[in-house]
Amino acid sequence: MRTLLAASLAIAFIIPCAAQEDQKYNLAGFDIQGSTAVGYRFSSIGGRQEKFMELFNLRSGPRLFDFNFSGRANPGASKLADSFQITASGLGGDPFPGGQLTVSKSKVYDLRTNFRQSYYYFDRNDDAALPSGRHALTTNHNWATVRRFGSINLLIHASNRLKFRMEYGKNSRDGINNTTRTMEYFGSPSAFGAFLRDNPYYVYAPIRDRLNKFAGGLDYTISDWSFHYTLSYQNFDQSMNWNNAFSPERSINIDSAMTAKELLQTAAWSESRNLKTPSGEFFYNGKVNGKLTLRGSILYFRFHGPANLDASFIGSARTTGTATAPYTIAMSSAAKLTEPNLVVDQGFTVKITSWFDIHGDYRYNRYTINSTAEISSLRDSTTSFKESLENEWRQGMHQVDLNLEFRPFNSLILRPGVRFIKRDTTVLEDGTADPQRSVRNKTIWPIASLAYVPSSKFSARMDVQSITSGTTYTRITPHTDVGTRLAVRYRPLSQLSIENSVVTRNRTNLADSFSSRVRSNASTISWSWNEHLSTYAGFSYDSFLATASVNFLRGTAPLKTSWRDQTVNRVWQLGVATKPMKRLGINFNGNFVRSTGAGEISGELPIFGALSWPMATGSVYYDFPRLGRLTADLQRTYYFEEIVRGNDFGANLLMVRWTKAF
Repeated sequence: MRTLLAASLAIAFIIPCAAQEDQKYNLAGFDIQGSTAVGYRFSSIGGRQEKFMELFNLRSGPRLFDFNFSGRANPGASKLADSFQITASGLGGDPFPGGQLTVSKSKVYDLRTNFRQSYYYFDRNDDAALPSGRHALTTNHNWATVRRFGSINLLIHASNRLKFRMEYGKNSRDGINNTTRTMEYFGSPSAFGAFLRDNPYYVYAPIRDRLNKFAGGLDYTISDWSFHYTLSYQNFDQSMNWNNAFSPERSINIDSAMTAKELLQTAAWSESRNLKTPSGEFFYNGKVNGKLTLRGSILYFRFHGPANLDASFIGSARTTGTATAPYTIAMSSAAKLTEPNLVVDQGFTVKITSWFDIHGDYRYNRYTINSTAEISSLRDSTTSFKESLENEWRQGMHQVDLNLEFRPFNSLILRPGVRFIKRDTTVLEDGTADPQRSVRNKTIWPIASLAYVPSSKFSARMDVQSITSGTTYTRITPHTDVGTRLAVRYRPLSQLSIENSVVTRNRTNLADSFSSRVRSNASTISWSWNEHLSTYAGFSYDSFLATASVNFLRGTAPLKTSWRDQTVNRVWQLGVATKPMKRLGINFNGNFVRSTGAGEISGELPIFGALSWPMATGSVYYDFPRLGRLTADLQRTYYFEEIVRGNDFGANLLMVRWTKAF
């Protein structure tokens, strides 16, 4: 990373200086151009730094903010390539660094490589004082992980009609995951349920995921038809091993007197999966004649491989009354998994008149998960459970879409339609269907959209959806779902633009007392006063309300309760860009987020609710002749929760950048 940053600095300053002598830079027969932005970020954070990392993750240090280096060969100068481009951004420690290299030779090949990383942090203050005076009611779930994505794609032009593709991609995730677990085991008695519900323990759980994909394919075009086929092989490897964070360890539920005697001595859990699959993809589209167009695809893959689990727990648990007794538990599972998936799509478009089209699409999806496992558990050296199990989860789905598209005027497009879905879910255990988890669901989904653009000054777009399901699969799966979206843009003057959007959504499942309502409205006004001054202002309002009942399968009373989650978000935005002098510019933009509402479970006080989160950025830049632009950005933000104050923070960020084009 340091080497790349140093090389970028050299390109940013040495090459431009050399180019300034003759105002042109040529390298090995290529005309070179590009730009780079390098600098340093200073950060000062007070309060909960982990919350700042979750929202921003911007640290102090040198940065390569942006880099672009490209070249185009002079006629006849290179037999290997006609053009190349290298881009990079966020290098040096920012949360989302990435880069790309492309090289091509006209009508011969195109080569593209990509790389990017994504860092994720989540660590709430679990020791913060709660308004109820109780403890351990926050999630106790923390993680610090990084995802890496890399790919290489090569396209070879065999002829004007035929092209070959070769691809390799890798996706990985590594890091630390801290979570809570109960000491559940195969065959545990119902009397163990009260102990499990009262005793979630904090555990340390590193994770590791890997996905590798090798693929090859071809593209063929003839007349008005195109065909695409890809054959690939994928390997997915996943593992997680967790242990108790310390020993002896008490449950996070320290408000229960019993948990003081139910200490965990050791806990070890190791699970892994290794799944492999060949896969095939075929796509086509083309015109049968001037009125009929066809399109279709077939996708098939079949993941298969082993999944293993080994675990052991040593601690103390309640027996009768307030008495406790030690336990020693060991369990294991060895399974073989098979996951075939078949997706078939077929669609058509019929052009009835110059202003009326019919679009139809049919999709069939067959997805199955089959597992055969040998599972067993021991408690205090006595076999608690030992069995060979065969589980199969099947889902077959038929989906039909029919849309009519009317264009009675050049400024108006109407598109009414309807979607029908029939989904069959079947769960079998040892060949016998489970009626609790096997459901046939039929859904009708009317859809309508409108686009009205009478002039360049005004446009309006609207979508309406109404979904009705005959059977719901989970307690929070809606039986009815009605939503609308309206977006309007008005530009009365070339310097003035006004935009507004409205979103509504109502979901209900009366059988399980589930209801959800969403209301959203956002407005933005932009005004470019003159070439030296432009401004914008915006306001958005989001309201979310959800209620439902909850039934616990076992444990201490109450086993039935209800929850209510309500949130109202308001966001104010303001921005100003001014250029008081030819080479001097000043920009300001700020957001203020105010959230109210609370999440509540019956019988308990809420643990999250209202918060304020403002952020403002002021920038000053100056363009030095022949040398580039120097920019200083000053950012100020803070985060303030009104119920649980342990996550509050304030931060000041100063970023100095030098940008140079060459």
